[in-house]
Amino acid sequence: MTNEQYLIVSYFSAAGGGLVCAAATALMLRGRLRRAIGAVTGPVAKVFRRALPAWLVLLVLFAFTSVSYLDCDHSTYQDVVNDRPHMEKVTRRQASQMLRLLAVGLLSYALALAVTLAICGPASDDGTDVKSTGPDQCD
Repeated sequence: MTNEQYLIVSYFSAAGGGLVCAAATALMLRGRLRRAIGAVTGPVAKVFRRALPAWLVLLVLFAFTSVSYLDCDHSTYQDVVNDRPHMEKVTRRQASQMLRLLAVGLLSYALALAVTLAICGPASDDGTDVKSTGPDQCD
């Protein structure tokens, strides 16, 4: 495999691997997320339910594209293609960045969900809001 072919394959493999991690994470958390969101009523629940997969995919794509192959020693495409160890290093850095932002994204999503649950409060079995303070802020 030539270095140019390796660059193309590793580039798209890293992106595909990150997207698979994001999709697998969203699928694994789907049931737990539905139970947690079940405590919130109204359109807020729908937003949270639909936002997680998109949020994770966007974060992974952002992290993937934030890593550049160009640096002080590699200023042209030909410099990058001629240095396979550099391409391997950048691919590892892309994977690391994608996993790091995936973890940060999950933590920020969980924080937003916790704040929403604290503000909106859980719904009772008969559909009425358990909290009776102030107007319903979540419907």
